[in-house]
Amino acid sequence: MDNSTVVSEDTATPKSWLKRLFGIHEIILVVLILLSIIGIGITDYSPQESHRYWFVMVPVFAAACLILEWTRARGKGQKWTAIVRTQLLLWLGLLLAVRLVYLLLQTGRLDNENTGLIILLLLALTTFFAGIQLGWRLLIVGIFLGVALIGAAYLEEFVWIFFIIAAVIVGLLLLLKYYAAKKSDL
Repeated sequence: MDNSTVVSEDTATPKSWLKRLFGIHEIILVVLILLSIIGIGITDYSPQESHRYWFVMVPVFAAACLILEWTRARGKGQKWTAIVRTQLLLWLGLLLAVRLVYLLLQTGRLDNENTGLIILLLLALTTFFAGIQLGWRLLIVGIFLGVALIGAAYLEEFVWIFFIIAAVIVGLLLLLKYYAAKKSDL
């Protein structure tokens, strides 16, 4: 037997705690929450610009969900065309709904502030629905967006509150994952 091909347990490098905490799912979750906080701030301080921001975020959220779906379905024998079709239909539906909200804005039925809030509501709902299919992480992002919408509707200076809430959510999720990984190592 060739000794160069044998790897002993002593020389194998275990996964670092950072790699155990930050997988692709966690990175996507953190990025979506950070982008959401930025959008919430824009909605609060510049409602006329917020609907443009959320319109741009639809493809970003769609790409994130497509990546999550792809990593979840990998190895399960699912066809990539079915994955792409499902995600495209979901997010194209949201894009169409956002366009209809713009139409209401252009015809004077909505003002800028309400337009941003409605688009945030649509994104929260679509993200929540995507989370039903893709997992609890997106459910949390959808719920976070919904709570942010309530905060935007009732509180004047709420952005800092959501920074704190987002940090706590991300911290708790990482802590749970750390302890789950530590328990599986035992």
